[in-house]
Amino acid sequence: MKHLKNKLKLIILLLSILSIIACSGSDEYLKYTEGGEISYTGKIDSLKFYPGKNRVMVKGLIISDPKVTELRVYWNNKADSVVVPINRTNGIDVVSSIIPNLPENIYNFQVKTFDAKGNGSVVQDKTTQVYGERYEASLSDRKIASSSLSSSLSLIINFATMDLTTGAYATEVVYTDKFDVVHTVTIPVATSQVTIPNYKIGSQFKQRSLFLPVPTSIDTFYTDFVSKVPEVIDLSYMIKNSAVPFKASSSSGRWGILADWTTNDAAKNHGGYGGWDEWSTGLFNLESGWGAPLITNGKVYQTLTLEAGTYTYKANPRVNGSGLDSGYTISDFVYFTVAAGKTLPNSAAGVLETDPLTIGFKRIIKTMSSTSVEVTFTLAQTKEVSLGIATTQGDARYCNILSFNLFKNNK
Repeated sequence: MKHLKNKLKLIILLLSILSIIACSGSDEYLKYTEGGEISYTGKIDSLKFYPGKNRVMVKGLIISDPKVTELRVYWNNKADSVVVPINRTNGIDVVSSIIPNLPENIYNFQVKTFDAKGNGSVVQDKTTQVYGERYEASLSDRKIASSSLSSSLSLIINFATMDLTTGAYATEVVYTDKFDVVHTVTIPVATSQVTIPNYKIGSQFKQRSLFLPVPTSIDTFYTDFVSKVPEVIDLSYMIKNSAVPFKASSSSGRWGILADWTTNDAAKNHGGYGGWDEWSTGLFNLESGWGAPLITNGKVYQTLTLEAGTYTYKANPRVNGSGLDSGYTISDFVYFTVAAGKTLPNSAAGVLETDPLTIGFKRIIKTMSSTSVEVTFTLAQTKEVSLGIATTQGDARYCNILSFNLFKNNK
């Protein structure tokens, strides 16, 4: 019996020792948790990084944890960091902050929230590319396929296509209108043509292209502005009374004298009239034969003052086989011409072609019935010039013109 009691005492002693050891072990654990369980703050929700030019924007939501007081963002293996203070409210708080002065590179960011006691959230990792001078230097301005200024002062620009993988999304055009007001027009990259009204003739416009390296970029990148002039300027308004229905300053029956044009006596071969034909509501027509005298050195022209540059003078004959298809032979000398001074050279025997005053010419032949007649010429300086038609033509000949145009070429 005594032996049994001793065993019970031994068991009780062992249990006591184990209890002490167990309590000692629990205290050791608490040393590493500062006397309690590990505490994590709530992490930022919907975390996103938006790239820009040598900077990024970090953005997210603090939804549930009221204890969060700041956000920390680390990069370069935690060698660099920023702290974003957070003022919690009773609801959902939006956190948004710009991290500036970042060299162009790809960054791996680590993000944690903290409370006032220094307890942090679990780490979130985000990779973002930051853009800068290297990206900007790779950008090219959108090319212009053609540009022209109409006689109504509408600037028409046709754009070439662009490589959209560069982030191109628009082009800006800055121009001055005829009232000296400066405008900026933004043209989406999907738009291939733009018409700008009331453009100031003689002025330049500026152009640059806009890029977003990614749709979420917080910064727009630009090419440098480049000044340009319309490639083709329609100066047809300088030619007065230039298209059907042509107007006559005076007439008798079918024939008349063209208003605003100079018509010499040789071209007035219909009883003192010629050049204007009432047929088809008023036509430009030099006709000989069918009872009317032949024309020798007839001239119909206008005199203009043009600046230095390259020009195209153009006539549009009546089509469908009746324009200039009037039986001209090698004995006819009919010229669509431009000459220096206040008149046109003589045409008989082709002397116009070698006359020192002739700036440019196109000899009209019957095969030009349905094509435009063009003369391209260049002036080295501002000059007074005459342009029109000089003709020496035989029996049963005519010259039907529907319109005259003048263009300045800046290509």
